[in-house]
Amino acid sequence: MKPYLLLFLMPLLAGCLKKTPPVTDYYPVLMSRESLDKSIVFHTPETISDPAKIYYKDNFIFVSERFKGVHLIDNTDPKNPVNRGYISIPGCLDMAIKGNVLYADNAVDMVVLDLSTIGTANFKVLKRVRNIFPELAPPDGKALPTKYLAANRPANTILVAWQK
Repeated sequence: MKPYLLLFLMPLLAGCLKKTPPVTDYYPVLMSRESLDKSIVFHTPETISDPAKIYYKDNFIFVSERFKGVHLIDNTDPKNPVNRGYISIPGCLDMAIKGNVLYADNAVDMVVLDLSTIGTANFKVLKRVRNIFPELAPPDGKALPTKYLAANRPANTILVAWQK
């Protein structure tokens, strides 16, 4: 075999080797399915620390907090906005509002909340659609270590956030 042929084949053979993708530095935060189903609760105001999406509706500003929930800000007086409360929604990354309804992701589920009941004793989740979204991916986009794959985690657990 001629040496130049070997030099030509080396890059081709190297491309065939399986490369291991980089593994994430994050670890999953898990919640039981039962706890997730009961996790939507209206609380007193909390400090906004990791804001994501913002919606404005009827003098209220809704600010989602990555993996945690939605803050409710009363903006009736724009010079003096008032934080009115916080809706805990574990695994929340996105939200949308249509009419008097708030749609939010609750990890792998979608929850539908009645905005007219927020802040009252009658606060209610109108609907929950289970397992409609894919599992939350690590924020750095890297691969999961084998020990964190769904098959290797405790049964009936849902990934709701990532921590470094």
